[in-house]
Amino acid sequence: TLLLNKDEYRRLPDAEKNQLALNRYWKRPHSKWQIGIMYERYIGYLYEKDGYDVIYHGVKEGKRDLGRDLIAQKGNNFIVIQCKYWNQFKTIFENEIFQFFGTVFQYKKANKNKKVRGVFYATTNVSNLATDFANELGIELKTNYKMDRGYPCIKCNIARADGSKIYHLPFDQQYDNVKIEKEKGEFYCATAQEAEDKGFRRAWRWRSANSD
Repeated sequence: TLLLNKDEYRRLPDAEKNQLALNRYWKRPHSKWQIGIMYERYIGYLYEKDGYDVIYHGVKEGKRDLGRDLIAQKGNNFIVIQCKYWNQFKTIFENEIFQFFGTVFQYKKANKNKKVRGVFYATTNVSNLATDFANELGIELKTNYKMDRGYPCIKCNIARADGSKIYHLPFDQQYDNVKIEKEKGEFYCATAQEAEDKGFRRAWRWRSANSD
């Protein structure tokens, strides 16, 4: 699906062009894998907003993530997070809880000097038995937790080398490699116009808006 046609790309000002591409990105169909990544980014953003340093482990490691989609840190407190973006008519059963408990236990064992807990996010329901097991095993459940596609997903980053102010859209090449550090003047924002009004330009290394 094309995000912009050639006429739009040539004719529109940068902020309008990039915002239109972002709007269409959210509205177009996505694969299950892509939606899963989008959900992980959203949950991670919420923790960043709350002052946590977040490692997007699932985005970077893929199937090798051991069920640790996110690792959020604040001081000596660590939260291992799994995110399940499932159809609302599906139910999560106890096997998913057991598997997640195993990876949280392994992380605790490897990091004995850290305070570690597990949080399991799902867009659907969890069975009663799975809930009982989660409570017994110390896994916090966040069920029926939906994604807000209107959240501020644009990353405004300041280059370390030369101080260039650059913003990245979710489909840009370096998006998942960019870490937002508020103390350095970096931030998330909702619109391309907001980013440009604050002196940021679109990243040059980005996937063409005219292709997937």
